[in-house]
Amino acid sequence: MASYETEHGIDRTEQSETRPRRPDLSSFFNHLSQITPDRPEERAREYALPVPGDVSAAFTSLAEAFQAIQRENEHADSDLLQNMIEALMSSAEQPPREVKGVEEEYIAELERVKIKTIKKDAECPICGNAFVDDPHPLVVRLPCHSSHLFDLECIRPWLLLNGTCPLDRKDLAQRERDRKKKLLEEIKKNSSPEDEEEEWDGLYG
Repeated sequence: MASYETEHGIDRTEQSETRPRRPDLSSFFNHLSQITPDRPEERAREYALPVPGDVSAAFTSLAEAFQAIQRENEHADSDLLQNMIEALMSSAEQPPREVKGVEEEYIAELERVKIKTIKKDAECPICGNAFVDDPHPLVVRLPCHSSHLFDLECIRPWLLLNGTCPLDRKDLAQRERDRKKKLLEEIKKNSSPEDEEEEWDGLYG
C-alpha cells in the first residue's frame, strides 16, 4: 500500500511547521516486512513462524514511535497512547507466535471520510491533530463504530500489528478472518462436484 506521502505527493520538507511531525516509521515497516512478508513462500521455510526477536522488534519499534508522539504533541490523547504503548511493550516482552493484524487489502478498503463531513474540532485520537488542519487529510472510519475516525497514517501501523480498534478494542482482524471463512464455506456449499470437473462433450480429441 502506498504511503501517506505517496498518495498525496507530499514532500516532508514542505509540510507546515504548525502540525507536529509524525515519527519516521521506516524501521517499524522494515521489522514488519520480516515477520509478515508479502510473499511468505520466499521464506527459507514457507510455513515457518517468524523469529520471536523479529516480532518483538516490530512491537518495540511502534511503541517507540507512539512515545515520540506522546512527547512531542501536547494535543495527543495521553491516556489512549499510554494504553497502546503498554500493550505494545507487553507484546514485545512476550511476543506472540504470529502477528494477528489485518492485511493491507483490509486497510485499503476502509471507508475514506470526506473532510467536509467532519466537525471542525474533530481530532485524530492517536496524534491529537485536528483533521481540518491537515493540508492533505486522509481520514478513515473503522467499521466498529461510526465515530471512530483516524488519520490513516496513525491507525495503519497499529492495525497491521494488532488488528484491533484502539478505542474499544474490537478485534477487527478476527472479524475479517471470520468473514472470509464464512464466505469460503458459502462458496464451497453452493458449488457441486460437477462444477469442479470439466464437462465431457462426448467427442474425442
